[in-house]
Amino acid sequence: MEVLEEGNLMDRVPILLQRDLEFYQTHQRVLQEPICPGVVGGKLDFPRYASFASIKLIRWWEDEYFASYRKHSGLLHTEKELNEGDFSSVTVKTSDPDKFVSLVTKSADLLLEHIHRLSQESLDHADLSVLTATIGAAALVKNSLSVYMQAATTTICPPKGDEKGGALKLSFKQYSQMSEALAERLLDLHCRLLLLYIIQDADCLHWEDTEPFFESERGSYTVQMWWHYMRGTKADLWNSVPPKMAQKIFAGMLNETLSVLTVRYTQIVTSVARAQLHLVDICNMLLCIAELLPHVCESGEAYVGLQLSNQSVIVRDIHAKCRELFYCLLLRGAPLGVLSKVFRKGLDNMEMFSSRHGLPSAWIIFALPRYFPKEQSCQWVTEFADLTTNTAISLDLRVLLAFPEAHWSYLLKILLMRDAYLTGIIMRHLMRHLPSSENFKNVAKHSFTSAEGAPLKCEAFLCRGECFNVTDSIAADIDPVGQSNYQIVLSLTYLVVAVGKAVDIKSCLIKTLEEHAVSGWSDCLDKRQVWNQKRTPWLEAIMHFVYPVLDCVIEMLINAVENGASMYQAMSLALTCVSEIWDCMPEGLYKITALLQDIIPVSTRPLGDSVLLQVVFAALYTELIKTAELQEQAKNDNKAAVCYSLSEAICSIDEDDKHTDQIELFLKQAKESINLDTDFGGSCGRGGGGMSAVSTIKIDDLALTNAESERLSHSPPANYAMELDVGIADYIAEVLASDVLTTNIGKQALKVLYNYMKFNKDWLLEQLGTGDNEPSPFQGVLGQNIKEAKTSVLRSMFFIGNTPFDQLLTGSLKIDYVSWLQMPLSLNPERTWLHLTRRCDFQEDTKLALPEVAMVAGISKIMKRRKEFPK
Repeated sequence: MEVLEEGNLMDRVPILLQRDLEFYQTHQRVLQEPICPGVVGGKLDFPRYASFASIKLIRWWEDEYFASYRKHSGLLHTEKELNEGDFSSVTVKTSDPDKFVSLVTKSADLLLEHIHRLSQESLDHADLSVLTATIGAAALVKNSLSVYMQAATTTICPPKGDEKGGALKLSFKQYSQMSEALAERLLDLHCRLLLLYIIQDADCLHWEDTEPFFESERGSYTVQMWWHYMRGTKADLWNSVPPKMAQKIFAGMLNETLSVLTVRYTQIVTSVARAQLHLVDICNMLLCIAELLPHVCESGEAYVGLQLSNQSVIVRDIHAKCRELFYCLLLRGAPLGVLSKVFRKGLDNMEMFSSRHGLPSAWIIFALPRYFPKEQSCQWVTEFADLTTNTAISLDLRVLLAFPEAHWSYLLKILLMRDAYLTGIIMRHLMRHLPSSENFKNVAKHSFTSAEGAPLKCEAFLCRGECFNVTDSIAADIDPVGQSNYQIVLSLTYLVVAVGKAVDIKSCLIKTLEEHAVSGWSDCLDKRQVWNQKRTPWLEAIMHFVYPVLDCVIEMLINAVENGASMYQAMSLALTCVSEIWDCMPEGLYKITALLQDIIPVSTRPLGDSVLLQVVFAALYTELIKTAELQEQAKNDNKAAVCYSLSEAICSIDEDDKHTDQIELFLKQAKESINLDTDFGGSCGRGGGGMSAVSTIKIDDLALTNAESERLSHSPPANYAMELDVGIADYIAEVLASDVLTTNIGKQALKVLYNYMKFNKDWLLEQLGTGDNEPSPFQGVLGQNIKEAKTSVLRSMFFIGNTPFDQLLTGSLKIDYVSWLQMPLSLNPERTWLHLTRRCDFQEDTKLALPEVAMVAGISKIMKRRKEFPK
């Protein structure tokens, strides 16, 4: 769509909106453009798509902002672009802060009227695509106004003469209200479709019919179609509206329809022929909700119903309704003989009347039997920490992968919780399936944080390069699976070393190298391999802690050699520089090198007999090679030759005892700085473990009075084990994730691991003992998928997750009524009696055998004393 780009803003906006309306009237859709995937969601909840008109208007606003302030707001440009960009082509040449506010508020009002008109059209025609387009436009403009409110020095424009004033805050509030109103309309539209059409069927809802439904060969259509619609709508919402809004709409749909279904199935009285259908439907619903509930929960704790008073209202409502359905299933599905046996104990001795407050919801234990095996008693589980490791990780993993967007702190929590148990599983598995060393990438030419020849930015609106994912760079590789495994091991190693505890590193990496790695795993730590740029992924991950601080060292070394320094002096200077910048290196570097030092075989001889020195100077070698190649591209052969000479000198830095004293002094400094940090880090760091591993450690004074040359012990301090666990409080994972996300490799590592967990969810759950997927005999090595497996429409319609519908009907699900009715359920006699009186065998016109009549009479007699039961 072509629009006028010159002239006054208030002259261009009406023309833009008129063209947009004409496009809708001609094509019955709104012209949309995608938003960069790296921007979608987040704190402001950016949409995935927005209308062409809203995007064009925001571009014009940015021009007005630049004309007013002679700088950009940062909404459309990265910091690097702001520093280096040429903005001479900006359309607007002159403006001022007051004029900017006035133009933005006036044009925002015009767009608001336009969005309102389109939304009315969409509601009149029940057009979901147009409605979601208006939601995207309103959300994008609202977020842009939020940015301008912070960037602009003037946010209010007072009235001038006949001209009406404006305020960015007022416009922001109007768009916030519009976004919420449109979301409510979308929710209302979906609920009406569900309640009026999807869950209505005259045949299967004819409960008094004396003939069984479908000859008792299947459950009702309504539950199956409700499940199918909810699944399809979830996928549509996740791909159309802002992520947090999508989650709220889906939660509202689930809650509203569940209200109707709960009332329907708990209050009906069925004929004998339809009694089984009633139970099968309730069982199917509970299994469906167990699959859908993670999409509306914030944590595994909310999923299982722990600490319900701290959860959202909708989550509490869903648990309450499912609890009622479960009571109905037990009390109306249990055979009369079982009920008679249970009630014979008397009301005072019946466990089901005991309180279940604080325990996991009984219905979720029923719906997820592999998460809560019978041999594991849940009677004493009152906190999420009380759950077994496999169950806790599985629940959190399901919730994480059900979110409409990646949740980085939650991902980090799952990787590190319970002593990084899941990380250990993945690491041990993939370490055995790495590509051969000949197929490792040359790290001097292929960086993990960037792709050769790949564009830094996509073509979508608001792209800042955050959408780049290093996983995409291996799609055309000859062995994409092997290279994917390489990236995953590198990412896991980086995260565990960066923010994990010493025990996490030992269990995930050190133990794996000792017990599961191939022979010769330590060869890469030998000083004869300093030159080798094809490194194992775990070693390359460790190198990434050193790379960021070496730029100044390389520059100093080149200058020294160019000014006449010998190679001996250059290497002495290199050791001095590394000692000076040691305080800038994260403590995780010392932690991992000390642990590796303890396990390397005698045959492996690192530089200076120190893994730490080997790692630091191998990283320096790589950076020198990269610098040399850049200088060659710039036709600066002299500097390139200097870099190559320096890199070769590194390989023999410890020969002939030329720098022994300096090397030992550096190693002593490293150990003492870590000891000092762990002694005094308790008040400012993660428990007794000091500061975050990716933050800078500053030690001002080091008392290096003892100059003995004996080799220092490399073992890390014992109080590393006192570091706090991510499972103790949510804020710990959030703080650690913030640290990781400040680095490019940290961002890429989290993206790589999120994709891996999403693509291999079923395998991970199988390893945790909670999966229910049958592995295909035609599939290769599991746990190495590099693409997400798509579920066919047919399978999603007839399967709940990986289990088929109507399990109760086919006999594949057996309910142990005796056990369930003898555990705390928080039932009371009045509610119990209501469910019992709606059973077929409790109706007056039902024909029963004499033993059944006696059992009904016995139960009724016991329940008559229910008013005497203390509440």
